Amino acid sequence: MANDILEEEKRPATLSVSEQETYIHFMRDEPFATIYTSDSTQITKLDKLCADSKSSEYYSVIRESSVSKTYKCTDKSLVWGCRTGKKEMSEEQRKAAGERMKKYQESKKQSE
Repeated sequence: MANDILEEEKRPATLSVSEQETYIHFMRDEPFATIYTSDSTQITKLDKLCADSKSSEYYSVIRESSVSKTYKCTDKSLVWGCRTGKKEMSEEQRKAAGERMKKYQESKKQSE
C-alpha cells in the first residue's frame, strides 16, 4: 500500500500533448452539457469563460484534478460551425467599411 502511494506521487501533474483530450457530453432532454478536458489550452479558454461576468451564468467548473477539469454549460452556449477564413469584399464594400470605421473612431474620440 505504501508503494502505491509512492507510485501515485511520482506521476506527472501534466500530460503530453498526445494524451490531452476534450469530451463534450450532452443529452437531448437536458438543458446543459458537460465538458471534460485535460487539454491545457481548452482549460485556459473555459476558465476565462467561467471568470467572465457575461459568460459566468452559462459556464461553471464542477470538478477538477491536477490534470483535468469538468465544466457545466448551458446547451445554448455551445455553437457548432467552423471559421471560414477571410470574407471576400468588393472595392465598394471595402470603402464603405472604411468609412464606418472612421465614423466609429471619431465618435469614440469625441466621447472621451
